[in-house]
Amino acid sequence: MDSCVRFTRMARCNMILESLIARAEAEPARTAFSIAARDEIRSQLSYAQLVQRSLVAAGNLARAGLRRGERVLVCLPTGEDLLVTMFGVLLAGGVCVPMYPLSVGQGLERWRAQIAAIVRVAQPRGAVVLSYSRAPMAAALAERRGDSFILEAAQLKGGDPASPCLPGPTDLALVQFTSGTTREPRGVAITHGALSANVEAIVAALGLDDRVVSVSWLPPYHDMGLVGHVFTPIVCGAHQVLLPTSHFLVRPACWLRLLSRVKATQTTSPNTGYSMCVHRVPREQRAGLDLSHLRQALVGAEPVLPDTLDAFAQAFEPAGFSPTAFRPVYGMAEATLGVTFSLPGGAAVDWVARNPLAERARAEPDLPNAPGARGVVCVGAAAPGHEVRVASADGQTCEPRQVGEIWFRGPSLMQSYFNNPQATSEVFVGDWLRTGDLGYLADGLLYVTGRLKELVIKGGRNYVPADIEAAIDGEPEVRRGRVVAFGLQNRTAGTEDIVVVAEVRDRRNVGNLEVAQRLTGLITERAGVRPDRLDLLPAGTLTKTSSGKLQRAAVRRAYEQGVALRAPTNGVWLLSPGLELLRGRAWAIAELGRSKARAWLNWR
Repeated sequence: MDSCVRFTRMARCNMILESLIARAEAEPARTAFSIAARDEIRSQLSYAQLVQRSLVAAGNLARAGLRRGERVLVCLPTGEDLLVTMFGVLLAGGVCVPMYPLSVGQGLERWRAQIAAIVRVAQPRGAVVLSYSRAPMAAALAERRGDSFILEAAQLKGGDPASPCLPGPTDLALVQFTSGTTREPRGVAITHGALSANVEAIVAALGLDDRVVSVSWLPPYHDMGLVGHVFTPIVCGAHQVLLPTSHFLVRPACWLRLLSRVKATQTTSPNTGYSMCVHRVPREQRAGLDLSHLRQALVGAEPVLPDTLDAFAQAFEPAGFSPTAFRPVYGMAEATLGVTFSLPGGAAVDWVARNPLAERARAEPDLPNAPGARGVVCVGAAAPGHEVRVASADGQTCEPRQVGEIWFRGPSLMQSYFNNPQATSEVFVGDWLRTGDLGYLADGLLYVTGRLKELVIKGGRNYVPADIEAAIDGEPEVRRGRVVAFGLQNRTAGTEDIVVVAEVRDRRNVGNLEVAQRLTGLITERAGVRPDRLDLLPAGTLTKTSSGKLQRAAVRRAYEQGVALRAPTNGVWLLSPGLELLRGRAWAIAELGRSKARAWLNWR
């Protein structure tokens, strides 16, 4: 390393930055991150390069006016500049606020609304952006109190490096905003101490070390992608390969080919990702894949479905994939990331009876092939040094197999919702965090059954939207992963109506009564409840997050407010920022480079 970047080790106060600096000194040439495009490695960053470039970035941020403890919005695509900028902010003593960059398929007005809302909450000192999003960012920052700066990644290069600033454990490291948020966004404030504690727990629970080769397509802007695949590899010394999310969403086979090419031993995806590979990677594209090196295939961030895991294992068994690699996990941004981790050896499924679950919130064991039996995947025990409990509505601890709200406590908990004391007080009970998720404990292991706010209560029975959605997801007429179920209050009946909306493959089936009746019958048979309304919608209507997860709350809100979820002739479409992000011509435009993308945005 250049002598200007050398320094004396300081007293331990930050595991992430200390580990980064120590590895740069001990193994300067060792690869920290590789950046992929489709299924090929395009660039690499060694530990020495990452530290040196990050300290230069930190110096430029300081010269732009960044002071310790101030927030910086980082709106850059997956790549070297994003990593250097984030670590530069942290090494300058700043607080990183990662955000999705403006993309060609997202829409300028939507992005402006997102940024404006986040600026109101985070009150950042400045932002690092792509050149073509500088103007809308400037407009958003103009509303901020005090001076601010806007830099492009190129402006962080060159000049003298800063001396590293290693903040204390109670200093903020991150403010994570959930994807797709435009109204009243909640920023999860994570301290350096919480970040270090969670990464340490992840490394211990998963047995990670410097022999791990990890591949991730997850967005590196919040919890699962950021903590799991940017910060954790630094501590355990893993070789981390990052694939831009848009590449996976357009061509899921890219992820599999990359796993095969680099002989990856670990990867992570929500249930959706594994399902996409089953249904969008044809048999001929599976030829030549070698997934035999994959020891851990983590799955979390949304309900884990046994059928999805079985289908993926069967589809890619010829490629050497072993179902024992699956490790379901459970976590959330409010816990920094990881809450529970299942044991090695594959996914364990608890089969429970439908009626006791719906009527008494009781997970009574049942036979896998029994009528109405539901499989609930085990997500394991609490992370080392942390605790999980299941609580009733009055806050009392539930008996084993009694469904209640999942509570969590430990050193990884967020400090607060940034600048939102009211929202913070609503989720904390003493030192316990109310997660808003439903589940039960059996033999000390956690099983997640749904979301408290999404639970539909009809006629005194509880229904989980995911179960209703799964009843028709994948039917010939329905687009896979494009079904949303939710409850709407029926004041006349004194209960909730169950509404199901689904995108159809063939536009001619929009509003098709015969198809709707058939699908309604399947839901009644498979989920044990007849929906009060089922709407069939054109493709691209339902909103999703950047990683492809459906936003039930947004769809329900639009439905309640009368925003038409219909064909364009009948109303306004809700555009998806996720799976429809870069398709068709938009993908070609993205490949043409920054200048043509800017021209395209101006045309819009």
